This record gives sequence, C-alpha cells and structure tokens, in this order.
Amino acid sequence: MNRLAQLVSWFVALLLIAAVAINFSNVVGRYVFSQPLAWAEEALGFLQIGFVVIGAALVTRANAHLRMDAVEHLLRPSLRRWLDVAAGLLTVGVGLVVVAMSWRIASGMLANDTRSVVLEIPLAIPYGAFVVGFALIALFALARVIGLMRRSR
Repeated sequence: MNRLAQLVSWFVALLLIAAVAINFSNVVGRYVFSQPLAWAEEALGFLQIGFVVIGAALVTRANAHLRMDAVEHLLRPSLRRWLDVAAGLLTVGVGLVVVAMSWRIASGMLANDTRSVVLEIPLAIPYGAFVVGFALIALFALARVIGLMRRSR
C-alpha cells in the first residue's frame, strides 16, 4: 500500500507541476508577448480536478480529512476504534457509490465521443479522475479499516 501511495503522490505532484508550468507560460504569453494561451484555462481546470480528487486519496490514507471529533475524545479507546471502523466503512461505501456513478458518466462520454470545447480532448479523461480518485479513497479507507480490525484482536 505504501508503494501505491508513493505512486499517487508522484502523479499528483506531476499534475501540479504541469499546472504551474502552464500557468507560468500563460502569464508570460499574456504580458510579455500579448498572446495568451487560449487553451490554458481549460487545461488548468482539468488539472485541478485531477490533483484535487486524486490527491484526496492521500488525505484519506493519512486519515487527515476534517471531521467532527468533539464527542470522540470523550469515548473509551475501544469505542473510539469502533467509531473509526464505522467511519472507514462509510467512506468505503460512499467511495464505491461515487466510483459507480462517475464510471457511468465517464463511459457515456467516451461512448458519445464528448469532447472539451477548446482542447477537444475526450471529457471522459477529466471525469475519469473521479473514478480513479474515489476508487483510491475506497481502497485506502478499506486498508485502514482492516488495520484497525487487526489491532482490535
């Protein structure tokens, strides 16, 4: 699981570097040459979708999502662990529902050859980020639940 998380980290970093490079190029083109890149805004939007949704899987792996934990601190450790297990299972369930729904949308866009306006890339690619991101979220949450269950024995 560590290897997968490392690969996801590198992929998200590459998306972020690409976004910064495109944005910098667009600024130079606009203010130095008076020729902005017409496709830059659309590309940046798609890259942001990718690194936010796929990067959320790394947040899930680190168990660093924002959560309401005021009551949790008052619970016994064993009860707190079961609350973590329940939250993890809920995360897995929601992640799989989003994967199924986004898969239907992305595959429909692929089947209909739906393309973006400026870049004319298949919209299944940026929408596929939801499939990948939420599948990784479900996988990392499941790994956490399994780890919690092993510790409770």
